[in-house]
Amino acid sequence: MVREAVTNLFASTISELGGVFNRINDKDVDRACGMISEAKKIVVFGGGRERLQIMGFAMRLFHLGLVVAVEGDMTTPPVGHGDLFIVT
Repeated sequence: MVREAVTNLFASTISELGGVFNRINDKDVDRACGMISEAKKIVVFGGGRERLQIMGFAMRLFHLGLVVAVEGDMTTPPVGHGDLFIVT
């Protein structure tokens, strides 16, 4: 019974994720990636659980060698022309 419930949960989750990915527009993803790669510096902002996710994203961008900061940290630089501010 438990194994069947877990299997159904996994199948439901995979189906839901498939529906989400089917609605993603590749051109929009390419545009977002271009904006990220062309930015002089990137500042990210999110609240609650979203903040944890966006902080992880910022860390990955940093590992790629990009200049990135999390809004609210005392070292966050001002955002200006040519910069990117990402809000979740």
